[in-house]
Amino acid sequence: GPLVSTVSATGNLTPVVTVQVGTQVSGMIARIFVDYNSPVQKGQTIAEIDPTLFKAQLEQARGNFLAAVANVEKAKVTLADATRTMKRYQSLVKDGSVSVSDYDTYVTAADSARAALSAAQGTVAQASGSYAQAKTNLEYATIRSPVDGIVISRAVDVGQTVAASFQTPTLFTIAQDLTKMQILATVDESDIGRIHEGGNATFTVD
Repeated sequence: GPLVSTVSATGNLTPVVTVQVGTQVSGMIARIFVDYNSPVQKGQTIAEIDPTLFKAQLEQARGNFLAAVANVEKAKVTLADATRTMKRYQSLVKDGSVSVSDYDTYVTAADSARAALSAAQGTVAQASGSYAQAKTNLEYATIRSPVDGIVISRAVDVGQTVAASFQTPTLFTIAQDLTKMQILATVDESDIGRIHEGGNATFTVD
């Protein structure tokens, strides 16, 4: 009868495209909305990290930003007052009504007020950045699906703490299209020479 030369190997049946969904912030998983085999759509909320700490940080950053803005307004008023005083003494020093040293004092005060205004404006920029970062962290506490697909693995449970300090932990794995699959198999070194593109292949699963 006919002799058939075959090569056997063991492997895994996997989707062609899988997306690992992680988190960019650390915290405790408060709620999970999907599970294994759940269909998801792009942008759908699939989990939520406890937002309490992030909301508190956002309020603190907002307060610091508003305080910095108020300090800028205060510095503007101080500068305007120091500038008016300097100009008034500038006319008086020409008449000899006041000494040059007194005038220099008010010039220094105006320069100091101008520097204080620049420093206050820098603080506003810094506080604005912290405020924006706090808002972003709060948004990251809500984990959304990046693609349409099917959840094929869930690596966390409610109450579990995830840490994103060193690397982004994988919370879910989503298969983008289960109608397109592939087999990842390991073939022995002695058999790989008999494998060629276009050859017939069959597979069985449990």
